[in-house]
Amino acid sequence: MDLSAMLSKKLELTPELRALGLRVGLGLLLLAVAAYVMVFMSLREDARLAREIVDAREGIRRQQQILPAWATIASLSHNASLDALSLPAPEPVPRTRVYLMPEQLEHMARAVGLEPLEVTLNPATMAQDPSSIQAQGMFSGSLEGVRALLVDVARMPSLARLERVELRAVDGHLELFLQLRFALAN
Repeated sequence: MDLSAMLSKKLELTPELRALGLRVGLGLLLLAVAAYVMVFMSLREDARLAREIVDAREGIRRQQQILPAWATIASLSHNASLDALSLPAPEPVPRTRVYLMPEQLEHMARAVGLEPLEVTLNPATMAQDPSSIQAQGMFSGSLEGVRALLVDVARMPSLARLERVELRAVDGHLELFLQLRFALAN
């Protein structure tokens, strides 16, 4: 057949052709929707997995930063004598001078090269134990400064107990969180 004859032929849409065209159109539409969903879901899953991988790598990097610090602390603790780390008997601080304890902790931290980020007293803890008051402090600096501050705090005459110590690596330095109680005089 000649191409010009085919083009000049008038196409009549019969009900069968319309039904076939509708079926083909719906099939293509469903195929396009299915392909979009499959591609979109896989891209979303890929983005979620990529975020999880980045988070896991960040956690591993932080652990690798703090691992040498923990190893050094562990080796120093094996070399230390028990007398050097034992707490002396607490000498209670007078209640009229307890407000000076955060300043004293800040001065001790600065003396060993740490930056005090926040040091506070918590007077509400006296309801639980009226013979002591809780103090909390966050400090930033090097491992040597952290160790020196811990030794200095342990030797404080008014220290009743050290309740919590947290150490974490942050951007090339260490952050130390201390929660301790000072003995109060009646």
